[in-house]
Amino acid sequence: METNNNEMTELEQMREQMSIFKNQLDKQQIVNEQLVRNTMGSKMSWIKKFIWGEIIIVPLLLVFMATIYASMGLSWWAFAFLAIGVIADTTGDLIINRIPKSQLLSSDLVATCQRLIKMKKQRASWFIAGVIFCTVWLVWFLIDFVMKTGNGGTLPNHNATVPIVVGAIVGGLIGAIIAWLIFRKMQRTNTQLIDQINQVTQDSQE
Repeated sequence: METNNNEMTELEQMREQMSIFKNQLDKQQIVNEQLVRNTMGSKMSWIKKFIWGEIIIVPLLLVFMATIYASMGLSWWAFAFLAIGVIADTTGDLIINRIPKSQLLSSDLVATCQRLIKMKKQRASWFIAGVIFCTVWLVWFLIDFVMKTGNGGTLPNHNATVPIVVGAIVGGLIGAIIAWLIFRKMQRTNTQLIDQINQVTQDSQE
């Protein structure tokens, strides 16, 4: 009987230890999840600030470009194409890169991870669409400009045609490189967060 009592006592102690260990794991899991959520908020904040910067700059850019188009007598259809494209691009960036704060703080991490993966795919497609748009607009702008400054054109500054065309092409290439670097940084931010979420969810399943 004494042996049975000892075995029962040891079994109860083991159960208590397992219960304590499980509670510690649960608490550690909660801490890890909270750390991931805090990390998501801080890492995504620069993207949010960048989008708001776009929203502020777009009206100023359109006013500046309207002045150029008016002074050179360029096609207003081309300007309308530019304005619609830039506004659409900024709106798309705002929609694609938006994650509500409530989702970061309280939603299921798996669902958040899926949202981040979807965001990467949408952002990649949107980036390609933006490159195509910018290429079409730049070609349209250059053709219109050359027609206005070439022989028989309405602009008198014929000697400035080549430097301006070269400058526009170089500026376009520099802009494309900057856009690519920003795009890559955004994608890398998503990848880091996805990896962290996967690590936490895997630990919770083990």
